[in-house]
Amino acid sequence: MEASALDFVAQACMDLSDAMSSAASEADRDSLITNHIKKVWSVVTSIDDFKKELEWVNVSEAISLSQHCNDKVVVLDFWTYCCINCYHVLPELAHLENIHKVENGLVVIGVHCAKFNNEKDTANILAAVQRYNIHHPVVNDADSTFWEALGIRCWPTLLILGPGNKPIFVLTGEGHKEELVWFVGALIRHFSSRISTASLPMSLSNYIKPKDTGVLYFPSKVALNPFYRGRSEEPFLAISDTGHHRVLLTDCSGVILRIIGGPEPGCEDGKLSDAKLDSPQGVCWLSGTVLAVCDTNNHAVRAVHLDDGTVEVLVGTGVQSPPGDLGGKCLGLQALSSPWDLALYTTPDMDMSVRPQPPPPPPGATAPEQRDDAKEKDKKDGKRRVLLIACAGSHQIWALFLDNTIWWKYKSYAEGTCVCIAGSGVEAARNSAYPNTAAFAQPSGLTLRTGTNPEIFIADSESSSIRRLALSTGQVSTLCGGDRNPLNLFAFGDVDDIGVEAKFQHPIGVAFCEVNKTLYVADTYNHKIKKVEIGPQKVTTLNPTMIETTDPAKFNEPSGLSASADGKYLYIADTNNHSVKILNLAKNVCQEFRVRLPDPKFTEPENLILYKNDLFVNRKCGNLIIYFNVSLDAETKNVKFTPGAPQNWHVSIRDVNNKDVTLDDFEFVASSQKGTKLPGRVEMKLKHRTDRTHFRLYLSFQTALCDATVCFSHSFTIRSTILVRDSVKMVESYKITCKVNPINRSEKTETSKS
Repeated sequence: MEASALDFVAQACMDLSDAMSSAASEADRDSLITNHIKKVWSVVTSIDDFKKELEWVNVSEAISLSQHCNDKVVVLDFWTYCCINCYHVLPELAHLENIHKVENGLVVIGVHCAKFNNEKDTANILAAVQRYNIHHPVVNDADSTFWEALGIRCWPTLLILGPGNKPIFVLTGEGHKEELVWFVGALIRHFSSRISTASLPMSLSNYIKPKDTGVLYFPSKVALNPFYRGRSEEPFLAISDTGHHRVLLTDCSGVILRIIGGPEPGCEDGKLSDAKLDSPQGVCWLSGTVLAVCDTNNHAVRAVHLDDGTVEVLVGTGVQSPPGDLGGKCLGLQALSSPWDLALYTTPDMDMSVRPQPPPPPPGATAPEQRDDAKEKDKKDGKRRVLLIACAGSHQIWALFLDNTIWWKYKSYAEGTCVCIAGSGVEAARNSAYPNTAAFAQPSGLTLRTGTNPEIFIADSESSSIRRLALSTGQVSTLCGGDRNPLNLFAFGDVDDIGVEAKFQHPIGVAFCEVNKTLYVADTYNHKIKKVEIGPQKVTTLNPTMIETTDPAKFNEPSGLSASADGKYLYIADTNNHSVKILNLAKNVCQEFRVRLPDPKFTEPENLILYKNDLFVNRKCGNLIIYFNVSLDAETKNVKFTPGAPQNWHVSIRDVNNKDVTLDDFEFVASSQKGTKLPGRVEMKLKHRTDRTHFRLYLSFQTALCDATVCFSHSFTIRSTILVRDSVKMVESYKITCKVNPINRSEKTETSKS
């Protein structure tokens, strides 16, 4: 079928839409749809099949339109996984698939046509399918041959085929939930006599959650707690564990302290254990006990109160805001569109010489976090708190005023009011001195720069640029990346340079460090971390190595950053690697931030012998050899080792948090960690170069003994410290002999270094 034929279908659909808008009843509407089907069916021809060499996801064999779908109604979803509008279509398709199953005649096929080079890789598409929980077949049209053959012009486009693979309807953009149900239902009814009930060669193993991702599943954003003081049980880091629909709060070592939401998506307030989120993204600390969370798929921002362990809506209705909505309502009455990131800005009123009374607060305007003492402190300081929101779905920057505030042009906003402060809603990269005429392209990351001229830096993903919004004037400009043409959203690449000559590929995360005056960028689709010197607008790629192996750090679509207040460390949400990493900025080395559940409380074993001398191992994957034996004290003349009985021993190693790391951090060379004979020998090798300073070694014995009348067992454990150093030999060996007296239960050790 020629592309011009699709133009005929598109025009017929526009005519149908106009006619439906004036339909007097559902019956009239259905009649119009049926007449459209008859009209188009009689004119159009079948579309060509997919090329055989295309790669597929979610199926056990390639889908053929002629073989598998000839007697089906088919919805072809032309999408690319970077696109927020394509993202919004997915729940509309899921709703349709819940109504009509494959066996009832409907087949939905995602035709992935990449915008960015990174999206052409089938492995990356598979990760997106897993992340978005897509269960229908997806084909990788990497070179857009199928797209071009049909004359598709934009993402998303939904092409609906009737039996025989004839195109009957075409829809562009998002927001067609009702039309999809009407059109597909009408096609299935109209062609009911020839609709096939056959299934498709689906492969569940290709889209179920991978089993080896660990605690995290597509973590997207991280936020260090700026109020952290090192107190017990005080959260250090907030992590959006997006794929698990939850937020994790950890201590400084990665041990999880609180879990909010998960594991299934939902939209529920209440206790932390009962609350439900749906694909949370940005997180922002409003105080030491209040965390704001972008509940992205619920189109809301939620407030997590740690003092009383509750979650509630801060702003958002749970439904996506309509196009053109500029806000002005209060808290839970104001709708948002896919909030993606947050930043807290504290400011005096924009003109302190003028203090008109703000308008009365809208109904229900009591900000949930006002319980915190930080609010009163800010008021005493003359500061007003403003929560800035990157609404990726509407291509705008919004603000939630947490206090009565005088804003730009002396406009007053009552506490709890939420409004758009920058962005026209048109997807572009237009700069302007007037914030409401500026344009963004899917803003997905925010970070604040304070000082005399405060501003926020914005990861403007679809323009592949870093934008800046002056918070004293509202002026919008470009810091680096992108193109001078505001309509060119294809100016991407991987180039270190100055200003717009530098190139990114769909950056999603940003973090500004006040100490070194440097902006850090998660250049997501280039799988890199870059830094930007603000003054000269110079972009430089960081190339850290892993501290454990000295190999180059390999990121996979990193999308969230948070810089420590001292400027020494950068925390990275390494999204498609299902991990969080710490980058030491001074040394340019990277390591895993091991997020984990707390261990069950560890109790030291009974009959513990404290070994007086420390053992040493070289930090650079050194070996530690221990020869050991047990002998009986001379006072126990009648006690002997039971002939032929096992003399059991085993080795375990714990870190400073009493976590058992025996097999995580060490491997046993030509030996095992346990045995049944004495004397014994173990050789342990550090698996990775480590920054740990020491471990605890537990060498436990269960000996089989007997005297003249009875056999019995005697158990004891030797505890020693393994010190990790650079200055020791690569192979260190020790001999340990323990004399035991099972009668009076006394033991002593003798040691030597071999």
